[in-house]
Amino acid sequence: MCKKSCKECPWVVRNKFNDMIIGHSMKHDKSHNCHMIPPEKRGGLWETKEETKCIGRKQFEKQQEYESNIIV
Repeated sequence: MCKKSCKECPWVVRNKFNDMIIGHSMKHDKSHNCHMIPPEKRGGLWETKEETKCIGRKQFEKQQEYESNIIV
């Protein structure tokens, strides 16, 4: 399993399409699979499996958890 984001991660590389993925993910609090893994291995983008989950999204979730623990 990867430890850092892929070179085309939507959480790192910003463009209109990636911003839509991030926006949907944040708005619906929904994680997604890494789009660089072939669909045969990962399934659909939004059918999340822990082993194929986007590293950028994982880092975002860790940051959210960290910030919520500081506030509480």
